[in-house]
Amino acid sequence: MSSVDFAPRGLRRADAARYIGISPTLFDTKRKEGAIPPPRDMFGVMIWDRQDLDSLFAKPVYAAANDNQANYWDKVCGFENPST
Repeated sequence: MSSVDFAPRGLRRADAARYIGISPTLFDTKRKEGAIPPPRDMFGVMIWDRQDLDSLFAKPVYAAANDNQANYWDKVCGFENPST
């Protein structure tokens, strides 16, 4: 008998956190803040839909780590005049 490897669509809390690359504790915090979609009650088990979690990566996230160097990578990549 052979086993079939597949990615389940439904993920429990720890697996959902691991799927998006964060700790379960941060997952819980962000869930309470509303930044993570709610789970679905599947047969009495709270399950996160992988497609709902994937949607988090479709949202643009823009933040300069250091406002003093905000245009550094633009200069390095040639999107801005390096002399400015």
